Amino acid sequence: MSRAIAVVAAAAAKRLQMLGPGARQAVEELRRELEENPKLGIRRGPMQGNGSLLVYRTRLEPREGTPGLTVVYVYTPQPHPAAVAIITITPDDTANEAWT
Repeated sequence: MSRAIAVVAAAAAKRLQMLGPGARQAVEELRRELEENPKLGIRRGPMQGNGSLLVYRTRLEPREGTPGLTVVYVYTPQPHPAAVAIITITPDDTANEAWT
């Protein structure tokens, strides 16, 4: 599989800024990994746009100072080069967790 260009969309980046440096580091690591393996997560729903748009979800486990994160991204294998856009980042409900 060829490499993909992976980015964090503006709205997701805004959310990431509020979540702090640990979350930013975790998502940056995921972004780099998605460049090599854009089908990393669980595919959500059917292909869109004649098979040119796939939506995936993955989870990042909690780290010290950072809650678990659910990350949704869009993968477009065509046209070349393939692209990945991280579109939403949702932290776990931390009311009962000790990550803070």
